[in-house]
Amino acid sequence: MASFQYKALRDGQRKNGVIAADNLQTASAKLRSEGYVILELVQNKRQTKQSNHSVLNAERPAWEYRLSKVLIFKSQVEITMQQLASVLRSGVPILTALREVGRQSPYFLSRAYAAISEKVRRGHSLERSLREEAPFMGKIAIGLIAVGEANGTLDEMLAYSAELMERGRKVRGQIVQAFTYPAIVVLGAFGVGYYMVAHVFPKIMTFINKQGKNVPLPAPTRILIQVNDFLSAYGIYVLMAPLILIILFILARRNPRMAEKIDRAILYIPLLGKAFKDHSNTMWCRTLGALLRSGVDVLNALELVGGTLNNHFYAAQFKKMREIVRQGGSLTKGLETTQLCGLCPMSLTMVSVSEESGGLDESLLHVARYSEEQLTRRVSLLSKLVEPAIFVIVGGMVGFIYFAFFMAMLAVTRSAT
Repeated sequence: MASFQYKALRDGQRKNGVIAADNLQTASAKLRSEGYVILELVQNKRQTKQSNHSVLNAERPAWEYRLSKVLIFKSQVEITMQQLASVLRSGVPILTALREVGRQSPYFLSRAYAAISEKVRRGHSLERSLREEAPFMGKIAIGLIAVGEANGTLDEMLAYSAELMERGRKVRGQIVQAFTYPAIVVLGAFGVGYYMVAHVFPKIMTFINKQGKNVPLPAPTRILIQVNDFLSAYGIYVLMAPLILIILFILARRNPRMAEKIDRAILYIPLLGKAFKDHSNTMWCRTLGALLRSGVDVLNALELVGGTLNNHFYAAQFKKMREIVRQGGSLTKGLETTQLCGLCPMSLTMVSVSEESGGLDESLLHVARYSEEQLTRRVSLLSKLVEPAIFVIVGGMVGFIYFAFFMAMLAVTRSAT
């Protein structure tokens, strides 16, 4: 029977020791059955060699660290977290899992995993290593991993984090997909309209002027001429206006108070506002429910959720609710006091019942599923309403241009006869 040296975590504390077993798999199974999260497990005589092994040089220059925040995508992180969960579930030590998953990852993500692995090997906790080397994973995922590291369910928390990322990606994808096609149609239509007014129409007007300078032009043609003159003089400003508005919007949202007011106003835009509400309700209910189910206390869970919401108005409400709970109030009181009860009435009903009877996490996840179904229906309805409206607007614009051309030619023909 061989002996194996191990480095592991149990109840959040780092432990080193020796275990006797027939092989590496048996030693791993024994440690996991006792609630250990295995960091490293090697046979005695091979430990030095194994410890010196690394995927890449773990030291990352500052420029690479900054670039990784931009060039590492959530979908890549999601896949690697699923791989880590699967590998850990089979009994592989965390250091080995980080190295092996890192080898199969894109360059910048691989470098990040190498740095994380090195810090864990030196004695840092996995949570601290992730916060320092992989902030792109997000506060929720790192918080769940910290819980798993403390109670020995790291593989479950990694899988749960990946699931949350996947659901969030699908919800955002629904909204993007619903408005991508209409946006392309609008841009294409305005491009065609601009080309016709700026390039085709002047040539036709030159022909009309040659046929008869004193021909009285019909109203549609005169309107089109005025539009053409306006675009000729101010076209560059018209093209720059959307870009300027986007820049102003981004700058305004950097101010916390302005961002809160803007995000609140967005929630009350006709048709779109309810979809944004359903999206935010889906995300906060699912995330809070997942954190509570994993064992995170309510205060820390509220802080984590509030720090990850994209809508500043929702984030401000969570900050108020956390303060109420911190002072001894219930989650129900927090919902009633803030405007979350109006933004998500069903959450107040479910939370008030479940706080007394239990099952708060499941109630929040139920609200999340309901909100996601509502979001799917609203997005489907919006896409059905937007597409016909766009075709009417675009068709009307192009039709008006052709009508103005035809009326001008008809006026010239009549004057010639």
